[in-house]
Amino acid sequence: MEHKKMHTVGVIALVFSGIFWASAYLFVKQILDTMSPYYLLAFRFLLAGVLLVILFARRLGKMDKGTLKGGFWMGISLFFEFLTFTVGLQYTTASRSSFIVAGYIVILPFVYMIIRRKIPKKQEFLAALLCMAGVGMILTGGSGSMNKGDLITCFCAVSYAVHIVLSAKYAKKHDGVLLNIVQIVTAALLSAVLALIADPFPQNVTVPQIGSIFYLAVASTIIPYFLSVFGQKYVSTTTSGIILSFESVFATLLSICFLGDKISVQFAIGGIIVIGAFFVSELGNKKEKKKE
Repeated sequence: MEHKKMHTVGVIALVFSGIFWASAYLFVKQILDTMSPYYLLAFRFLLAGVLLVILFARRLGKMDKGTLKGGFWMGISLFFEFLTFTVGLQYTTASRSSFIVAGYIVILPFVYMIIRRKIPKKQEFLAALLCMAGVGMILTGGSGSMNKGDLITCFCAVSYAVHIVLSAKYAKKHDGVLLNIVQIVTAALLSAVLALIADPFPQNVTVPQIGSIFYLAVASTIIPYFLSVFGQKYVSTTTSGIILSFESVFATLLSICFLGDKISVQFAIGGIIVIGAFFVSELGNKKEKKKE
């Protein structure tokens, strides 16, 4: 009973994590018009890292080698995930970007096999394909061939899948707070070094930009990664990936609410398929538990 309760709480945490991440599309796209993507990443992760260290300074004494190692590898994949997402978004639309990033759900079972050395269940492959089909229906339909931004964003999908598998692996063994601190500080240091090498330091940072960066650091970095790491302690890797892919659906909904986009029949059908993919994955997990 307790396991079932925590599983439900984990699912809710992952859903909210996707909502917070989806909101980032609205802010990142606007900031990129006036700021280098490298400095945007550096400011975002440095601020998030500093806040985490201040908030959980007493907890740092519990840090061990296993947590450092896990957080370090998570941080590297996190850095490449956000680097390719942010740079790619310069050259493509938010809708195309969110669809391509959602492609990680198809890659996820194969990354899981390589990293965890376990073969996912049949229904997990089916759920992944269903989820991708649903997200594709929601977010495709735009014109134009694949551009440079789309290609860069494809690497984001791969990094995202790697990060989910690594997070699921280490979240079950180590303190989620400490893992988050290590991964975000790692990403911050890598981002800062890249920014200093790639571009001159920005001279005129406006108040709205500072506000947006603060939002990205707290609401689109610290909060969702805490929720994500917590959720993956109690939810299977593939199901976690499917729930987190709802981010693309939420991003589209936010565009409808704040940018005036209209809901189409295609969107509604795609949304139903995505939700159905979640239940396919969950149904398979329940059957496995009954057998045990």
